[in-house]
Amino acid sequence: MLKYEELKTYIKQFNKVIVAFSGGIDSYFVLKAAVDSLGSDNVLAVTGDSPSLKESEKGQTASLAKSIRANHRVIFTKEMSDPNYYNNPVNRCFFCKDELYKKLIELKDKLKYDTIFDGTNYDDMSDYRPGYQASKNHNIVSPLVELKFTKDKIRKISKELGLVIWDKPSSPCLSSRIPYGQKVTIEKLSLIEKAEEVLKSLGFKEYRVRHFEIFSKGDEGKILKFAKIDIDRSEIDNFLNNKLIDDVNFKLKSIGYDFVTLDMGGLKSGSLNVKINQKDGFPLSRE
Repeated sequence: MLKYEELKTYIKQFNKVIVAFSGGIDSYFVLKAAVDSLGSDNVLAVTGDSPSLKESEKGQTASLAKSIRANHRVIFTKEMSDPNYYNNPVNRCFFCKDELYKKLIELKDKLKYDTIFDGTNYDDMSDYRPGYQASKNHNIVSPLVELKFTKDKIRKISKELGLVIWDKPSSPCLSSRIPYGQKVTIEKLSLIEKAEEVLKSLGFKEYRVRHFEIFSKGDEGKILKFAKIDIDRSEIDNFLNNKLIDDVNFKLKSIGYDFVTLDMGGLKSGSLNVKINQKDGFPLSRE
């Protein structure tokens, strides 16, 4: 694992670090490397708690940190009170990360840590990532970008290290399921989370429920809620049977959706970014 040793050597130039820990494999991998390099006393995992983070993810972060002897703390962020966030512009993620990093810096200064790490990886640089600009504005260090760790490499080494979530599917925040320009609300986030829990309970591994709303010009002028289910192509065949389709349709309508659809193209992470002109946001490059 020469690449992992390279990461540990890189981290050893720092003294005391906070790791922004979401519960995903990337930040978990960074956290593991930080503990192995600097020792538990010099590393603190911090999870930002907000309505856009799934409850199941919140509950897992503490146990994951404990499993690798990392100290862990939860802080509360308030991006939902910021109109720059809840109005859902194309750079919404910038305002979320900006809020998180401000809180982390306050904590860093209070506890006398010197550096904050995040789990951004090298592959992330090929997608639209306005949150990465926020990290640069606050001098957050991204070790996996600096050393060009791809997702495949992270998973491979994580498996060799015996990390329990080495193959955990990516799960961006719930707000990413709402098209830009449609407001982010706690009600919508709760609905999306409940819908995705239905898919999880049925055994699906990689999925998203995209939340769309349109205004009906009927008698009541009702707002209609659409759930567009994205499932990994490898799992679509399992979805396509009448009993399961009826079950999913019934359960999602029971929790509040008016229409339920399946994207036959399968799951594509970042699919709501496809029409964004990078010049309109924060253009990123791996160069």
